[in-house]
Amino acid sequence: MKFALKQIKSLTLNSIRPFIISDADEVILHFTDMLSQYLLTQHMYVDFTSYNLEGNIKYIDTNKPVDKKLFGSILDGYFEENVEKQVLVKDAALHLENLSEICDIIILTNIPHNFANRRRKILNEFGLSYPMISSSGPKGPVLKALKKKTSGDIIFIDDISHHHESAAQYVPDSLRLQFIANDHLNKIEKKSEFCHHRCRDWNHIETIIRNYLQV
Repeated sequence: MKFALKQIKSLTLNSIRPFIISDADEVILHFTDMLSQYLLTQHMYVDFTSYNLEGNIKYIDTNKPVDKKLFGSILDGYFEENVEKQVLVKDAALHLENLSEICDIIILTNIPHNFANRRRKILNEFGLSYPMISSSGPKGPVLKALKKKTSGDIIFIDDISHHHESAAQYVPDSLRLQFIANDHLNKIEKKSEFCHHRCRDWNHIETIIRNYLQV
């Protein structure tokens, strides 16, 4: 959180425009399929019976869950090999460009900070040259800090329910949109009770935002 606040202080944003604050993994960038491929090289796999990674990453030879203490090193290994290889979710760049005409856009991504600059670089190469904040933990406190920089609406896009819960707690007047790009995860994860809309795709996201802002 401390490092995220430092990044926020350096942002120059329009103080009256609406803010769209969007997650990256499984919202703008595909994540899950590439993680599954990486884990196979480590003799592990993801048993997606639920949306959580904890308890669902297992060893291939024993089917036993990996100790959660290893998650940090597993994700570090994944990002080390794949942070430049992740691909854009269909139409994400197009609809973000459309929305940038009426909103400021910030990408808020929970990625280890030592990979943040590499992620910024690949997003820029995709044409997504929006401010990016690397963070960790629940996203509500970061949204609250960003809220202080605008009198406009806050629109939050994320795939994970507990981030919507955190956003609802810290910025209750935010518009919260849940979107899960991965088809399998989208089917097994129910709509978050803390979001206002569960979105089908980026066209649906843009439509909801425009209707909300009446533009």
